[in-house]
Amino acid sequence: MKKTAIILAAALSASLVSAESVLKPINEKGYGTISGRVQSLSMYRDFENTAAGDTGANTSLGFILGYTSPEVNGLDAGLAFNFADELYSRNNSVQLLNDDIHVLNEAWARYTFSALNLTNTTAVIGRRISNGEVFRADDYRQKSRSIEAIQIETKDIPNTRITAGHAIRLSNWIDTNTPYDRWDFNDFGEVFGAGYDTKGVTWSEGVYTGFQNLEIALFDAYAWDVSNLIGTRAKWACCENSALVGYYRHENDVGRAATRNSDAYGISLQQKVGGVTIEPGYFGVRGSTLRFQETTTGINHPLGVSMMLYSGQFNGDSDTAYLKAVTKIKKTVLYALYNYTWHGTTAFDGQELNLVAKQPIIDNLTVAVKCGIGYRDNKGADNTTATDARLFLTYAF
Repeated sequence: MKKTAIILAAALSASLVSAESVLKPINEKGYGTISGRVQSLSMYRDFENTAAGDTGANTSLGFILGYTSPEVNGLDAGLAFNFADELYSRNNSVQLLNDDIHVLNEAWARYTFSALNLTNTTAVIGRRISNGEVFRADDYRQKSRSIEAIQIETKDIPNTRITAGHAIRLSNWIDTNTPYDRWDFNDFGEVFGAGYDTKGVTWSEGVYTGFQNLEIALFDAYAWDVSNLIGTRAKWACCENSALVGYYRHENDVGRAATRNSDAYGISLQQKVGGVTIEPGYFGVRGSTLRFQETTTGINHPLGVSMMLYSGQFNGDSDTAYLKAVTKIKKTVLYALYNYTWHGTTAFDGQELNLVAKQPIIDNLTVAVKCGIGYRDNKGADNTTATDARLFLTYAF
C-alpha cells in the first residue's frame, strides 16, 4: 500500500493542474458528477507516560473519489471511496491513527418524493456521511464518520427539518486496529465497546426554527442492547450580536447492557465582537461516561471538535469550562478552543488548548495547521503534558 501512496504523491502535483480541466468537461455532459480530494497529513504527537508509546510522527497521503448520478424519476445514487496510507513514520505510536484506510465510505441510493409534491423529502438507503444531532461527520484527519443505514428526511414542513432512520453499522474517522479496525464499518456493539453484537441504532431528530430568534432541536437514539439517548439543543438569538445556547442529554442502559446512566448539561454565550465570534461556556457530565460522544458517534457540541481529548471532557462526573473563538481574516480562517476540566472520580484534572489556521493557496488548494497542548494535574502523582501538531495540504476537485 505504501507504493500506492507514493504513486498518489506523484499524481498530486499533476492534479493541481489537470483535475478541473479533466473533470469539468466530463461533469458538464450530464452523466453525473465526479468529485474528490487528495490530502497529505503530517502529524506529531508526544503524550507523556502513555502505555502505547510516548512519541510518534508520520506523514500519510489519502484520497477520496466520489460519484453522484443524475436524478431519474426521483432516484439518484452516489459512491465515495476513501483511501489513506503512510509515506513516512518515525517512532510511530497508536496515538497517530491516520494510515491504512481503504473503505467504500459512501454507497447510497436516494429517492426524492417529487411525484407527491414533496420536493424536500427523501429516503436514503446505504452508506452515507451524516451530520446531524446524533451522528457527526468529524473530518479531523483522512476521513469522515459514515453510517450504514436507512433514513428518511423531510424539510417540507415549514421551518422544520426531521430525520428518522435505523443504522446497522458505523465507520469512524479514526484509524486503529485495537481492538478492531475503527475506519471500517463495524457493528455498534464494537463502536460502543459493549463486547457483543447488537441490532444497531434507531434514531430520530427534529430541528424547528419557526419561533422568532429561536432554534430548537429534539433527538432520540436507541442503541439496541446498549443505551438510549434523549436530548435537546436550543439557540436563542437574544440580541443582534449575541446568542445563548443550551444543551441537555440523558443516556440510560437498555436490554442486556450493564446498568449505566448519564446526564450531560451545557450552556454557552455566542458573542460577535467585530469579526470574531467568541463562545465561553460550560459542559458537565453526571453519572457514567457518555456513550454517544466524540470517539463513537460524535456529539453536536463545541467540545466535539477538541481533537485531543487529553482532559477527559466526556468522562462521568466531570465539569468543563471552555472558551472558543473563530474568525476569518480575508480568506484565512482562525480557530481556537481552550478548556479546563475537573473530575469528581477520575484521578486527574486537565487542560488543553487547540489552535487551527486554514489558508487557501490557489483554487481548491488549502493548507491548514493545527497545534494542541494538554496538561494533566494528576493529584499527587507526576503531572504530565501532551502535544499534538498537524499539517494538512488538501486539494479538492
